[in-house]
Amino acid sequence: MKLLVTAMVVAFTLADAAAAAADVVVERSKVKFTILAKDCPNLRAGTTIKGSGRQRSVTTTTAANGITTVVNYTRAVGKARDQRGRKYRFDYRNSFAVTNTSVTPAQYSGTMFDLFDLAGRGPAELENGFVAAYTTDLGESNTFQPLYSFGDPIDFAAGTARCDPL
Repeated sequence: MKLLVTAMVVAFTLADAAAAAADVVVERSKVKFTILAKDCPNLRAGTTIKGSGRQRSVTTTTAANGITTVVNYTRAVGKARDQRGRKYRFDYRNSFAVTNTSVTPAQYSGTMFDLFDLAGRGPAELENGFVAAYTTDLGESNTFQPLYSFGDPIDFAAGTARCDPL
């Protein structure tokens, strides 16, 4: 686990350094989520977690010779409570780097890293994440081919949340 996180930090740092002269867009937003035990098999039956916090997303776009590379790093942190009022904190991180080709300029492919951690004073603790081959049109079409995953974060076939609500 520590090796995966270290590799991800190095990848994020290298991507940031390589994109120094690129177009950078920073977005800040509020996030809210609800995780239900019926959707997340890692929670005890009857558990409901509701969370809210702040999210910061940085998207860097570079283009040269008809090839575009898009790198995104998103982090959300905040507080959550379970159905009994017990307090938790969450930390969510997602990053992807995708590039198109001159043959398929509307299709981008690359790698996505995703982590969600929930910890606190109650029994509900989650550690979820994945590394996936990611293909997108930067709009409606998004496909994931999992390379590694832990904690049952999402249903990869449907693209729906399980234990990773963001």
